Amino acid sequence: IRDYKVTGVQTCALPISNRFKEAFNEFNQADKSSPHASKELVLFTGSSSIRFWNLQKFFPKLNAINRGFGGAHLSDVLHFYDQLFPKYRPSMIVIYCGENDLWSGKTVPQVKKDFLELWSRIDTDLPDVKMIYLSCKPSPKRISKWELYQDLNQRIKKFSEAEKNLTFIDISSTLLQSGLNFYDGFWRTDNLHLNDRGYEQWTKRLKPYLRTTENP
Repeated sequence: IRDYKVTGVQTCALPISNRFKEAFNEFNQADKSSPHASKELVLFTGSSSIRFWNLQKFFPKLNAINRGFGGAHLSDVLHFYDQLFPKYRPSMIVIYCGENDLWSGKTVPQVKKDFLELWSRIDTDLPDVKMIYLSCKPSPKRISKWELYQDLNQRIKKFSEAEKNLTFIDISSTLLQSGLNFYDGFWRTDNLHLNDRGYEQWTKRLKPYLRTTENP
């Protein structure tokens, strides 16, 4: 495994990953009833910003599978690593995760450390896979943490620039205007999760990176 270890990082307690046991049981049942073709499979995973994304609606030509689980931290993605990445062996991964980690009180170095561990394992086990990391988003509910999110975003962006199979996509411009003013009409009533209009913007931002995997 490639060594991306970060030393001297202060950590806080991890949430119990087994809180997602039922979600993964449902994923397993779905795989039995509707198996996915492995060729050119795009795996979407991470927290609820992935879980709520209707892939069939927004990417009808894409051989994609949604394995987002709401409330996930990167430490949870690591915990369920074998049930996500070696299991599906995708050609591409789209991940949104890290926001919940910082919101819960984890530090930027701790979250980056988890990200580096995840990428190290993927890059070793699936050396041909391409991964897209979607930046932590700004939201009306969590705008107080925006500088913290941007700190993590910039660190992961800088790291990704040296990795040929890792792409960082900044999605903040799809939601936020200058002066920390949000575009109207992109949010559910909780002011945290996107509605379909919001996902339309994300889809437009992401699609150019998925063209080679879409069916004609």
